[in-house]
Amino acid sequence: MSRLGNEGEDIIGRWSEEKLDLLAKYLKAYSVIMNEQKKRWLRAYYYIDAFAGSIRPRAKEDEQRYIDGSPLRALQTEPQFDGYWFVDVSSRRVERIQELREEFPDRVIDVCQGNCNEVLCNEVIPQLPYSSKQRAFVFLDPYGLQVDWETVRELASTRTCDIFVNFSVMGVTRLLPREQNPEPAVVEQISKVMGSTDWITQIYQEPLGVQLDMFESSTQPTANRNTIQAEWLARLYTEQLRSLFQHVSKPVLMRNSTNSVLYALCLASHNETAIKITNDIFNQYERLRNLGR
Repeated sequence: MSRLGNEGEDIIGRWSEEKLDLLAKYLKAYSVIMNEQKKRWLRAYYYIDAFAGSIRPRAKEDEQRYIDGSPLRALQTEPQFDGYWFVDVSSRRVERIQELREEFPDRVIDVCQGNCNEVLCNEVIPQLPYSSKQRAFVFLDPYGLQVDWETVRELASTRTCDIFVNFSVMGVTRLLPREQNPEPAVVEQISKVMGSTDWITQIYQEPLGVQLDMFESSTQPTANRNTIQAEWLARLYTEQLRSLFQHVSKPVLMRNSTNSVLYALCLASHNETAIKITNDIFNQYERLRNLGR
């Protein structure tokens, strides 16, 4: 999560910086492949940032150090995209993003202020039908639980969009009470984000926990509300994504300074090669993290 500094810029933790590094690595690979396809059949490919956020946030551990935010990472990617859509609900952020047109005069930049679900479904997706021979990379990096499952479904149905989604594991677990069943409004809220809530009934059953058979591994631990793990919830979300996309990467867990899981980052695509590249990037990141980077 980010907070605001004195000048109104976001201040972000180390995990957010690592997330942006992973994004940049994949964007480079994606753009190289898409640019090559333009020699064959592809007309154009685009970058879409549904929560564009801060242009140059500051590092939490050193507020004198600026970090390139996701809009800059995309605009700096070579080969460059044919166009960029930046969306944010904040007028302050949108105003700063619009200034990027002066910094990158050769880029085609569209900036929209508003709810990402409405902008994506009403303005962006209609411009990307499969017959258009266009493709798009969509970065869904919400501040919490703002991405509706129906929006993800719409993106998947185009068959032209890959989505790099940062799923708020923390946001879901915070909604689930430990001592009683969740209120219907909570179940409805989680369903709006995840598409299914059958698993909620299961984890509140007595005796505590039931064995879920949706995962391949026979050693999947019993899940109940008192022992529910971030890894399990992240895998659950990626399984949901597989009902919409042909291919989904492994989730990589984004942890804060106390090692608590905040988000799970993954890629969903209709292209198997995209997933292989993502998993390679994620595996390298996890190896370095395990070495105490």
